[in-house]
This record gives sequence, structure tokens and C-alpha cells, in this order.
Amino acid sequence: MKAKLHFLENNDVASILNPAGPAPHIAGTKVIATIGPACHEVEQLVELLQCGMSCARIDLTWGPVEYHKQSLQNLQEAVKKTRRLCAVLLDTLGRELMIRRSYSLDEKGWPKHDGAFEVKRGAEVIVTTDLNAVASSSCMPITYPNFHNLVNAGDTLFIGRYLVSGADDSSLYLEVSSVDGCNVKCTAQNDAVMDGLLTVTHHSANESDMMSMQADLPVLSEHDVHAIRDISSHFEVDFVSLTFTRDGEDIDGMRDFLDKMGLEQTKILAKLENRAALYNFASIATAADGLILSRGNLGLDVAPEKMALVQKSVVSRCNLLGKPVIITRVLDTMATAPRPTRAEATDVANAVLDGADGLLLGAETLRGKYPAITIKTVLAICRQAEEVFDYSGHFECLTLQQEEDDRAMRMRKRTISDEDLPETPGTASRQLTTIQSGIVAVGQEGLMRGSGSPLSRPTTRTSSDQPDSSLPPLHKQSHHGGIKAGHGQSGVVALQARAGMPKVSSFGSLPRSLSEQSMHPKRSGDGDRGMPMQPFASQINKAESIASTAVRTADKIKAGLIIVYASSGRTASLMAKYRPTMPILTLVVPHLKSSALKWELQGRSLARQCLIMRGVVPMLAAPSSGSTDNMLQDAVTAAAKRGLVRPNDHVVCVMSIKDSLVVKVVTMDGIGARCMRHSHSAQGSEVDLSQMGNGGNPVTAGAVLAPEIELDTSPIPSRVTAAA
Repeated sequence: MKAKLHFLENNDVASILNPAGPAPHIAGTKVIATIGPACHEVEQLVELLQCGMSCARIDLTWGPVEYHKQSLQNLQEAVKKTRRLCAVLLDTLGRELMIRRSYSLDEKGWPKHDGAFEVKRGAEVIVTTDLNAVASSSCMPITYPNFHNLVNAGDTLFIGRYLVSGADDSSLYLEVSSVDGCNVKCTAQNDAVMDGLLTVTHHSANESDMMSMQADLPVLSEHDVHAIRDISSHFEVDFVSLTFTRDGEDIDGMRDFLDKMGLEQTKILAKLENRAALYNFASIATAADGLILSRGNLGLDVAPEKMALVQKSVVSRCNLLGKPVIITRVLDTMATAPRPTRAEATDVANAVLDGADGLLLGAETLRGKYPAITIKTVLAICRQAEEVFDYSGHFECLTLQQEEDDRAMRMRKRTISDEDLPETPGTASRQLTTIQSGIVAVGQEGLMRGSGSPLSRPTTRTSSDQPDSSLPPLHKQSHHGGIKAGHGQSGVVALQARAGMPKVSSFGSLPRSLSEQSMHPKRSGDGDRGMPMQPFASQINKAESIASTAVRTADKIKAGLIIVYASSGRTASLMAKYRPTMPILTLVVPHLKSSALKWELQGRSLARQCLIMRGVVPMLAAPSSGSTDNMLQDAVTAAAKRGLVRPNDHVVCVMSIKDSLVVKVVTMDGIGARCMRHSHSAQGSEVDLSQMGNGGNPVTAGAVLAPEIELDTSPIPSRVTAAA
């Protein structure tokens, strides 16, 4: 993996200090805000939406389900008032471990702990599974009953306040000295004042052991199952993020679980929070719809000098795959201060220059004093970084990397004989994509999780009782609603993917290692379930070609806008990965679909899901049987009304004509009210740029037709609602 270089066209330092011009209509980089006491009310959520929040995160780790449901109800009211789309992300409790403490609910229903206690450096601290223990400076009862069987002398435990930075007063580092029955004796490595909800992160003393305690736990807790079922029955859930994602099997199991609950449209975001996730990155990136680089927990399991390289590698690989990637922990100090540190401001800008799709705010908006100011600040920094982003270099980097991967894949296919091939298709896929990912080094392929691998060590667990509470409960053994609990695994629910063909996300590129296997693509929304892999892969390759052609054409002619119709989101994600300088207007047409004995409206969720893609502006549209020219005309007119294009701007449109995916170039008239009639279209693999004259201005509008492509073939609507 080659690092991307960023060259500034303007090296005049003094001119950089000039005041920034007026903010553009949108910022390409998206902001996800965690909803909590600091931004729970309707008026507060209205302000966050007006400041630029694209997605609202509901963290099931803390807070009663009823409180979260009220937050979503308030969000719905705020969306109606602002007429802005906002996605909903449920963040699961999953493998998170906590210190059990007494609490009470405030007048709004948010839990508050009573008092704080201080721990001195060098003091002995016992972390125990004893249910009768009370939290104090010398004893901390943990929620996981088998905790003592998973740690060894020399291991490091981090105990910190929920959503802390890891460097404040509520952060405690413990070194395990011995294990005595259910008690784990530790020595405090620093002074700390423990307050609020305390979470626990485990780091093995053995650097060669990729297993952390969290990676050994099943993916969902009972609290997650109940909360997802309850919330999804009242609200549309666009994303579910998996805490401490271990490998692609976690994603497959979660996908089957959501399908059984009738949440086929819900996308899955994988959180990378430990070294095990990095070693299994290829399988995770293949299965997930997007990734969250959770730098708080990951920074505790990875050496500090490696974190910058990890971030750049993960973001670069996600860009190549066309998968949205979100960065966390960016403006921690703004939880208490109205201005970020210069290190934080630089960090945000570097994340944008690396190619991140979005930034996730945690404590800054959940309990911070300045949630709206924080969103304004982060977007202002993002806009400045986007102005100097090396778009052409990014495009060339992705193109060259794809060519290198193709050559490497062809060479590997020529050098592997039939007797050297793995026995199962799934194993072959994981091995090939691991080498392809660029994160697992040569000789480390065996560290991927599988039968008999270092990441699948067996453990013995016990069960315990659980108090009746609406908050995240203690872990206990359960068999719930057809979701199989792991053997001996207590307090959590283990998900098992159904045996059969591998699955693939509807976002991003199709893994090259699967191109010759038969499969059933999931979440496509195109009615292509059960399609053989080879035709499906062929169509995806054509869609990637069309996406790169559209972006390259838009750059050459200096277009003001790209318009794409989306039925699955794949084409939009393939365009977004090239990070074009102009917005990508994604038109989504809701449609009715029968499910068992009921009808449901699908498509609105896809529009919101596009909100986490960098540079993408989703717009809900109404279906129509009008002509293609009229459909295109209405779409461009709607974009002009939203201020996305200006008079005389060129617009590159990716649309469907007679079941073929087409790239068409049109031009706005002098007053910016509608596009001028085009007089020419061409069929081929590229737009003929030789017909572009006058500094990139098209003489006539050209079109690219890719016959026999069945993706995103629904017509562009004739009317676009203002609700988007």
C-alpha cells in the first residue's frame, strides 16, 4: 500500500491566513453525532441538523431504551421542522464490559451515578465477579461473570469513563498481578478519579497473541437483542454498528439476524477496535457495508507509533473498495471547551486528506457543553481541508492500485495449481482477500480467525442472574427467539450465519477473489438475489468502469454536478470513492414491496444511508412514466433549485436508457433554470473527450452506453420532492 502524497497548490503561507470565503452548500465530509442529554430535545436536534449533522447515533451501551426511543421521536420532529434527511445509527453494547455501580435516573430519564472515588498510583485494586461486591477505590465488580478466566498476570486493563479520551482524570490503567478465584488483583499505574459509567478494555501482555478478552465474546448481548427489536418496531433503523467486530463471520451472523427480524434494509457498520479486527480486516471489509475506525479502544491495543499508519492503511483500503469509513475521537476537548486544540484541528484535517468519509462525535455531543459549535467547527475544518485535497492524485492512486491488484490476482491464479487450492470456497476467499488487503503482512495469513486458529481459543463460562432493569444488563446465558446462544457463553447472544454461499454488501466493489464463485448477493435491492457470481461480477466491473468514466469526464469538463440514480447504492458508492470535486446528487425513488402479508415502502432508508458517503447528496424522488429527456430535465431543475448547480454549469448524469446504464453530459442555461437540449449521444466505453473544446466546454452532449447492465436501471423520476 502506497501512501498518498498531498501537494498544496498554494504555498503562500500568508495568503492561507486570509478569512475563509462563504461556506459552500454542503461539506463533502459527513458528521455523525451521538445523541444524549446535551442534545436530546427537539430544539437542540433542530440546531444540530441545521449545523450539518448527517446521522444520529444512538449508543445502546448506556441509557434506558425508553430514553433512546424518546430521542428518536424528538429527532423525527426535528427532521420535519428542518426538512432535512438524517440517518439513524444504533451502536450495540456487544462485547463491551463495564464496572457495576449503583445509579439513579434524573428527571429526563438519563442514568446518573452517585459520587466518585479516587484511586492512587501503586494501590492494589481488585476487579471481581462477585455479585455482592460494591464499587470502591479498592474493589471494582465487573459485569462479565467469567472475567477471571480470561486474564493472565501481566495483562493490562484500562478502566475509564464512558467516552473518555484516555488521558483525563477518569482514566485508570491497571496491571494484572495475579488471579485468585473470582478476584483479579491489579496494581494501579496512575492516579485517577473514577466517575460516571466505567468501561473496561483488556490488552494481553503477549504481543504475539491477537486475542483480547472482548474479541472472545459473542457479538450481541441480550440487551442489544431486546433494544433492536423494540426500537425497530417503532422507528426506521438505517445502520447497526457492531462493537469489537472480530471477523467477517460476525457480520454474516448479524446480517442473518437482521433479516429474521425483518430489517433487510438495515446496513451494518463494523467497528475496528482491536488488533484482531486489523488482522481480519479483509473479511470484515468484504462483508460490512461500512467501517468505523474506533480509535479510542484501538489506540489501547495498538502501539502509539503505529496508529497513524493504521489509520492511513484502513482509510486507503476502504477508499479502494468503495466502502464508507468513519473516524472517531476527533474533538475530545470540545466536550468542555468551545475551541479545539491545534492537535485536534490538525487531526481532523488529516483525516479528510487521508480520505475519510465522515467523523463521529461522541462525548462532544452526548454530554458536551457545545454540541452545535462542535459540529460547526468540525465541518469548517473539513471544508478547508477539502479545498486542498489532491483529487487528481487520489483518482490516479486508486486507478493504479486497482491495476496492481488485478495484476497480482492474475499472477496468483497462474501460480496456484489445482492441488494447492484450499478445500472450501470461503477459505479461498479469506486467504486471497487477506493478501490483497495490504494490512496482513506476508507470513501472517494464518492469524486470520478460523478453525484451530489463534483467534478461536475455547473458553469455559458460567452464568449469573440479571437484575430487572431497562439499562444494559449483566451478562447471562440465554436462548432467545431463534438466536442461538454460544455453548457455555454467558450473558450474551451468539449469532451464527446460515451455512451456504458467502454474502456481499451492496456498497462498494465486489471482491475480486470471489469473481469466479457462485453466490447470493445480499441487500442489493435490485431483485438479483440468487444471481450467479460471474454475471454479477461482470456487471459490477462495468458499473465501476461507468463510475470512473463519469468522474473523469466531470473533472475534464469542470462539471458542477454529477447526478446518479440509485436503487441499491452501489453506483453512488463507486463514484464517491473517487472523491470528485463536485457533489454527487443521488436520486432515490421509494417503492412499495410486498413482504409476507403486508406492504412496506422501501427506498427512504437508502437515501438516508447515502448520507455517510463523502460528497453524496441524496434526494428523494417520485416515480414517473415520462420520457427520458423530461426525467433528466426535472432532476437537473430540482438540483438547480437546491443550489447544487449554477447557470452555464455542465452536469454529468448517470442514468438508465432502455435497460442500459448511460453517462450523459448536459449544460445549464444562462439563468440556471433548466438544462439545454442536447443534440448528440454516443455509445462506447468512454465519453469522447475529443469533442470537448474551449477549455473543457462540451461542444455537444455525449453519452456512454454500457449494454446489458442490469444495475441501477430504474428511470430517473420526473419530480423531486423538496423534503430531501
